[in-house]
Amino acid sequence: MSGPQCALCRGWLPALLLQALLLLPATRLVRGAQPVLCAPCTPERLALCPPVPPDCPEPARQPGCGCCQICALGPGQPCGVYTARCRLGLRCHIPAGESRPLSALIQGHGTCLPASEVGEMRTEEPADSIEPDDMSLESTEITQDQLLNYQLMFPIGQDKSIPWNSITAYENMKAKRISELKKWKEQSPCQKELYRALYKLVKTQRSRGEIYKFYLPNCNKNG
Repeated sequence: MSGPQCALCRGWLPALLLQALLLLPATRLVRGAQPVLCAPCTPERLALCPPVPPDCPEPARQPGCGCCQICALGPGQPCGVYTARCRLGLRCHIPAGESRPLSALIQGHGTCLPASEVGEMRTEEPADSIEPDDMSLESTEITQDQLLNYQLMFPIGQDKSIPWNSITAYENMKAKRISELKKWKEQSPCQKELYRALYKLVKTQRSRGEIYKFYLPNCNKNG
């Protein structure tokens, strides 16, 4: 790249790379609330656990660092970060209209629903989607692995005001990201290609992969 086009591209790169960096996982935004290490479930701790009710259809481990077995939640039951997990085949679902999904999970405002039903509730993307390839908005459901990560990130005994600011910051950034994506359809083909290249660059770096070769378009001021 050389000449005015190169200078223009250098001016675009920081702004576009900043937008792409907003796609990094939310856990990177909550540096002040690092995951805690759970104490081992020793025989002494397990001996203090109450028995699981005999009519429990599916036992599950307590949320967070708990060692005891409790009953997994059934269809229609409320779920969240600090509740028991949903039964196998169910997902903890947050309504699609919820503006603060992470806050809703902290407060236990999710609902255990069949995974197939949750899939049907997802909105289909139109053919002329304004989003780049592989760039999806935050899901309104939470997997068991994600649930465990949130439980470890925000321990049960921790003051909720500490992670709450981080959650608010993340959701504000997510709103900005949605606003930026709405402009995607208005961009020129070259600008879209540049955005895709930067997104793939960040995505590969996030997965700690090695970048051997990628195409970075040289867009002029007209796109």
